[in-house]
Amino acid sequence: MKRSITLISTLLLTLSSAWQLHAYTAQEAVDKFVANSSLRYASVGVTVIDLDSAKTIASYRPEQANITASTMKTVVSSAALGMLGPHFRFETPVYLDGTVEDGHFRGNIVIRGTGDPTLGSVFLPCQANIVDEIIDALRSRGITSVEGAVIGDDSLYAYPYFDEDWDVGDLAYDYGAAVHGLSYHDNLVTVNYTLDSRGRVAQSSFSPDVPGMKVVSRCRGSRGRNSITPYLNYSLPALVLTGETTGKSYSDTYANPIPSAMLVDSVERALLMAMDIRYSPDTEASETALESSRSLLVVHKSPELTEVITSLLDRSDNMFAHALLRTIGAREWEVKDQEHMPSNLDAIGVEAVKRWLEQQGVNTEPLFMRDGSGLARANKAPVSFFGEMLTMMAHRRFDGVRLCDLMPTAAGRAGKTLKENPLSDQIVLKSGSMRHVQCFVGYYPAQEPRYAFAVLVNNFTCSQASIREQIGTFLCNLFE
Repeated sequence: MKRSITLISTLLLTLSSAWQLHAYTAQEAVDKFVANSSLRYASVGVTVIDLDSAKTIASYRPEQANITASTMKTVVSSAALGMLGPHFRFETPVYLDGTVEDGHFRGNIVIRGTGDPTLGSVFLPCQANIVDEIIDALRSRGITSVEGAVIGDDSLYAYPYFDEDWDVGDLAYDYGAAVHGLSYHDNLVTVNYTLDSRGRVAQSSFSPDVPGMKVVSRCRGSRGRNSITPYLNYSLPALVLTGETTGKSYSDTYANPIPSAMLVDSVERALLMAMDIRYSPDTEASETALESSRSLLVVHKSPELTEVITSLLDRSDNMFAHALLRTIGAREWEVKDQEHMPSNLDAIGVEAVKRWLEQQGVNTEPLFMRDGSGLARANKAPVSFFGEMLTMMAHRRFDGVRLCDLMPTAAGRAGKTLKENPLSDQIVLKSGSMRHVQCFVGYYPAQEPRYAFAVLVNNFTCSQASIREQIGTFLCNLFE
């Protein structure tokens, strides 16, 4: 019996020792992470905050400003919750600009853009379809024939529609879609094109159709090399192709420089297909609105802001996030009773966001914010800023909604080790990545956060997958 007790005691002591070998204090977990050889030349910032005491329990270079990438989306999302409210909806009015007699409308159908990024979004399929709403509203008014034009009013925002700090090489890709006053279909279009052996465009098509958009090739013919780089020319407007090709067909999704044209075309096609409405397009119709003859046809409402933020944080949607910044900026401008939005609306939005954060007690002096999405490499901040902001947002509810309620779980976002750990569903975070940049900010545990964390890593020497794995392992060490 005495020997059995001794064996049990020895076993328990061994198990205890084994557990101690794998258990880390918060600072030990941080120290182990930053000691990795792939971070020898990197710019690294780490902070871990105890939310009950609002005190930092572990850190590494907390005041060093690093490129934030898409973790900047948590900043604009926080400000939007506080400034616009969780139940905010974008509203897009549609007007009849003309006369109605005996069911016959003569004039223009005018869709006035108000900055809603969600119109026709494939990522929010449950929202009302503005095209169907227009057709249904015409029927409700007893209109059986339309003679005139459909006009998309995209005049809300001044050019450029993209942020001036974005890299010109990003603008053609799906993640570089610009923010328009009248957006549609996520401001994206699938382009199918064929180049011949000399690099000339043999065939091109758009889905959905975008009247007025072109494909221009400046490619050279090649015997064995296919390497195409796309650029977006807003003045033509066109997708411009450069590089080399042997002559083949391509298909990809790109940013749409004229989303209003896509929406107008979609409405016109729906009118032509409507069996109970006769549509006679008038290509000579004036685009000048006549206020005296204008009447409201229908108002499209977007999903609530909470749904928009949940979607943009989950998918890291640059266009949605930057649209929120412009909406905040536009509200600031309208308060000043100005009619036309300025070209520096992004800067106005940034100042409004920083002012709101200061009012909440967050020091924004170390925040170098250029856009709402994080796509600009000029966006920088130290982890100490994120620590303050995340702590503030953990203690703030907006009509019962917290930032952590809208953030995605870590599952599959930070390497295999964390993905296979039960912690992956208990950590909510926002990732951010671009060339030589990997960042994460978030909370643990997901339902009732006790800790906030921020990890910003720039200029690592390993692969993107490897640094994600290292950060995921760090989070396991930190919270296990």
